[in-house]
Amino acid sequence: MPEYLSPGVYVEEVDAGPRPIAGVSTSTAGMVGVTQRGPTDGKPKLVTNFLEFQTTFGGFLPEPDPAIRDAWANNPAEGGRWWLFPLAVKGFFDNGGQRLYVKRVASGAAQPASGQVFTGLVSAITQDAAAGVTTLQLAHVIGFTGTDAVTVFRGGDDVEIGTVTITAYNATTGRVTLGTGLPAAVKASRGDYVQLGDRGTEPSLRFSASSPGSWGKAVQVRISPSVSASLPVLPDPGEGPLFTTALAANAEQDAGAITVNAVPGLDPGPLPDDVWVLINDRRFPVTVAEPVDGKVTLTFPDGTTHAPWKAGLTVRRVRLANAGAGATLRISGSGRLYEGAATQLDTGDKLTTLTIRSVGPDDVVTFDANTPEQVFESARLRLVESTVDTRFTDPGGGSVTETFRNLRLTGDGPGTVTGTLASQSRLVRGETIGEPSSDPADFPTPASGSWLSLADDGDDAFDGLDVGDFVGTDGGSGKRTGIVALEDIDEIAICAVPGVWAGTVESALVTHCEQLKDRFAVLDPQDGLDIEGIQAFREPFDTKYAALYYPWLVVNDPSTGQFVEAPPSGHIIGIYARTDVERGVHKAPANAVIRGIRLTDGIAQDVTKRHQDVLNPRGINALRFFPGLGQRVWGARTLSSDTSWKYVNVRRLFLFLEESIDEGTQWVVFEPNDESLWALVRQTVANFLTTVWRSGALAGTTADEAFFVQCDRSTMTDDDIANGRLICVIGVAPVFPAEFVIFRIQQKTREPQLV
Repeated sequence: MPEYLSPGVYVEEVDAGPRPIAGVSTSTAGMVGVTQRGPTDGKPKLVTNFLEFQTTFGGFLPEPDPAIRDAWANNPAEGGRWWLFPLAVKGFFDNGGQRLYVKRVASGAAQPASGQVFTGLVSAITQDAAAGVTTLQLAHVIGFTGTDAVTVFRGGDDVEIGTVTITAYNATTGRVTLGTGLPAAVKASRGDYVQLGDRGTEPSLRFSASSPGSWGKAVQVRISPSVSASLPVLPDPGEGPLFTTALAANAEQDAGAITVNAVPGLDPGPLPDDVWVLINDRRFPVTVAEPVDGKVTLTFPDGTTHAPWKAGLTVRRVRLANAGAGATLRISGSGRLYEGAATQLDTGDKLTTLTIRSVGPDDVVTFDANTPEQVFESARLRLVESTVDTRFTDPGGGSVTETFRNLRLTGDGPGTVTGTLASQSRLVRGETIGEPSSDPADFPTPASGSWLSLADDGDDAFDGLDVGDFVGTDGGSGKRTGIVALEDIDEIAICAVPGVWAGTVESALVTHCEQLKDRFAVLDPQDGLDIEGIQAFREPFDTKYAALYYPWLVVNDPSTGQFVEAPPSGHIIGIYARTDVERGVHKAPANAVIRGIRLTDGIAQDVTKRHQDVLNPRGINALRFFPGLGQRVWGARTLSSDTSWKYVNVRRLFLFLEESIDEGTQWVVFEPNDESLWALVRQTVANFLTTVWRSGALAGTTADEAFFVQCDRSTMTDDDIANGRLICVIGVAPVFPAEFVIFRIQQKTREPQLV
């Protein structure tokens, strides 16, 4: 209860009336099957259209080798045509399905494709260049010194084009100047690249496909050094002020002194003896004289050469960052740096690779080696990390590319190569071998080329696939496999294992639904069965949580362009979802056109009325063709022998009501179990059922005829209350489908009338 301890006004919120119950979704489906790729661990993945399914799980599967195909397809008891699973998924979306959770099944012997990278340094050529040119555009110059001899290679076949020497560079743009012309033309689109030095032979990283299967052999990975931060070098505190001035008069070529305008800070008093100025992007040491009449003379050392300069040219001081060769510098933004990080110091004429030993106060950074003797404030320290690019081209069409930037080579947490790929990549996983070098010149590099193809080990091992892989195992939340993994998704209301008629698998699926009591299964029969065969197939089942449809459907396989027979469960579940959205779960999912099949002869076998006279009483739902009406679902029965639950829509309506009331009354738990709570529960449930009745899901002309809700002393004893039990009894009158529409017509004789 609230406390009132001092005088004042108290504003309080109080609950008024019952809490509404929101109806749960009944159109969310779950399927288990073999896919080309996709995660085999973790919870089932949600896909909302077939393109998203292809992106995550791949395209259509080819028919396996004849020996494997026949072992499954010719087994009437424990067989299936599991390679048709993607066609069933397509059928689901073609028929109006919107949300599908997919759990991939893979053989326990399946292996992911993999490959190793070694050490070396390559840089891709990013712009075409003709033979004889003396400039080259590279992806980066990380790990270079600025004056390097590099070998140019042709992409694709890794043929050596020739060796050239870099004489100048621009680290920001990656453009380099060569001492001699290119020996042959280079092309960026071909994947041409340059290599510095030789490649190592000891592996440093192993990349593997994100999931098992031969699909991974089409995956390629490239890891390259990249700049994560470019930080300015701070001047030494004793260097004095900065100044920017301009030439006061023209200067002849190689003049020993120049005259500039006097500006604040340009005075020998506050300046050290070794002052450097920047003129036309070139540094010069100068001696500063005393200002005279607003002019200052700057004298160059003997032997200094330079071009002629005109008055007005900018002259700017550049200060030294170090007082001589040493292992420390002051770096602006040093908070971006960390111990062990690889960096590259760019002084404008030289690139120096340094590893950070420590980052101290006042932006002082200590390196593992001495810096060059003269480092100016115009220098930049670049933090070197890595970029990982992945690409995959699906043989059935489409491609996936990924780029992950600013990754550390060492460690396995967030921001590292291995950690980021494990949490974000759909294609690749990484594993360090030993301790990767922080020296960019020994960067992880394939044995040849710049892209690594994962050509090792990838195997689907379909010869090791068995029914146990479809049933799955329970390793706990997020670690379940097969049918058992569907338990991780509470929203699933319809489920199937398309194309698999194995008794072990379908029994597991039925058991899954019966145990959870919040979902309904659609089973597939064996393909090619005749009327007697489908009756024999149906005999072992007696459940109100599943339905069986016959026969199979004829669909177009986009991967081959041929028409093939496909299991009906995917299409049927899509019709369930479509009917739920358009009409409601109380509407029988029958007398609905089947979409996504061949327009003529889209049903594998003709089922006549006389055939269905035999099938329907046994709970086998027929798929039939009607001239002028198309190809339709012509049955809505469960596999139950209990006549109370013989209709699919009645069973699914009660699943909807039970799950909605269960989730919508969780707030009741641990409330005081008294009359006021009972009344609130009665009103809460009655309001929900009234809404359901008004939607047409319940029979009766009034709400009292449609349902009743009892929650009082008549439903609970003192013992129930003492043991914490609140018992609410609910009765509903479902709407049954008009399965047999009967019009009785009789002849009427006209009677004579007397005038």
